[in-house]
Amino acid sequence: MTPQTGGPAAPTPYELPLIGVRLSRRLAVGGTLLLLLAVVACLLTGLSPLLPIFLALLALVAVSPVVGLGYALVVLNTPLGLWFLRVEGVVGDAFGGRDYALGLSAAVVACVLFALTVVLHRWTRRQVIGASAALLAVGVWSLIGFAHHGVAQTLVGVRLTVLPVLLLVVLFSLRLRQVLPLMTVLAWVLVANAVASVGELAVGPARLVRWGFEEDTAVRYIGDTFRVPGLTSFNAELGILAGAYLLGYVVLWLTPTARPKRLSWHAGGAASVLCLVLSTSRSGALLVAGGLVAAVVLNRSGGAAGRRRARIVGLGVVAAVAAGFVALGMAGASSLFQRFDVWAKLFAADLPLWGLGIGGVGAATTSRVTSSQQIFIDNYFVSVALQFGPVVGVALVAVTGYALWWLWRRTAERPGAVLFVALLAGLACSFLVIEAWEYPGAMMCLGIFAAYGRHLDAAGLPPDGATDATPEPTAEPAAPPTIPTTIDRPTAR
Repeated sequence: MTPQTGGPAAPTPYELPLIGVRLSRRLAVGGTLLLLLAVVACLLTGLSPLLPIFLALLALVAVSPVVGLGYALVVLNTPLGLWFLRVEGVVGDAFGGRDYALGLSAAVVACVLFALTVVLHRWTRRQVIGASAALLAVGVWSLIGFAHHGVAQTLVGVRLTVLPVLLLVVLFSLRLRQVLPLMTVLAWVLVANAVASVGELAVGPARLVRWGFEEDTAVRYIGDTFRVPGLTSFNAELGILAGAYLLGYVVLWLTPTARPKRLSWHAGGAASVLCLVLSTSRSGALLVAGGLVAAVVLNRSGGAAGRRRARIVGLGVVAAVAAGFVALGMAGASSLFQRFDVWAKLFAADLPLWGLGIGGVGAATTSRVTSSQQIFIDNYFVSVALQFGPVVGVALVAVTGYALWWLWRRTAERPGAVLFVALLAGLACSFLVIEAWEYPGAMMCLGIFAAYGRHLDAAGLPPDGATDATPEPTAEPAAPPTIPTTIDRPTAR
């Protein structure tokens, strides 16, 4: 029997979790009564009555990908703002004074959404093999970490390493009409960070410290220059987030069929420039510069005139960002040479061929549960070599180079692949000076742009103004290689 095409197609089981959950009246009443009983039980046992309420809200958020990912996006990229508004304190009190509960809830939501995606996804043999190899690698190097620096620190490292992958898998499972709202939420998150940055600059670091902002974390300096944190934890986190958004936004302008038209996206682009300059994050600036240079140099699509205009726009943005850093007196490279000395000393020590295990270096060593010396790397390629061994570190560099070459060849036929070139090249450049992978908020930003570009590249859908009526591809599109989805010195996560 030929299926009807006049109306909307009935949702398949795989699509159901992407729509949400409809509660019947009876189920809603039963759930409300159960929640009230849980609140009473908490009062009688001395627990916070807010605990079951927050858990219920978290469960509702976690079953809807758009709402859940939007929640994670806000929590990961505005932690300082949520602390200032006392949201973090309220949630922490609900969990017995654990102030990290709110931040951890974003990882829980990501894990639930990932589990739903995995269970309902139609797996191919190649995907099963890749997932099995990844699970085996995480398991083996987790055991090495348990033996080297303990279970708690290793689990923190596992969360920092795996969370961007989980978010990327969920983002790539979304339809275009589900990615667009996340792009808008991301833009307004950047606007909110820009407003907060200007306010912090106007208030001044001395008053911020009196308000409770932590020195050497939220309030930091380079010389006499105040490094603004915005709504993130510290300036490097703001800079890498702003650089990720600015890179994706400008590259969309360099692709004629993907130029953004929404006002909120333009506001986010302007806000990202302001955040990047006020944060004085050279790591974020390098992410933008490296990605844009790769986008204009490795682009094989369009005519010569179009590529020439793209070069002018891309290099113009790089020059503007560089001029802003020079104007602020942040053009020095002394800290980079200090990092060379640190890397040399780390490799000079006795390093096993299999590495130190997950969590052996980086942000996991600054966690409240750390059991070893704090080790800052400021280079994710070096971090991978220390955690997984030199062989894996070299393999990561080789895979990154191959992926760039593969995407470069693809740009001749698929102009949308230019976005993937820029994101991967920018990320690789940021890896040279910061553990960018350990900044889940910024990695989620890159993941949203990657998910958006996947639809542009695979189906040729109009990039903006798409509605629910936009036809979806009938066949499963061929996904490009996974783009890795936090200061210069990471703090405790």
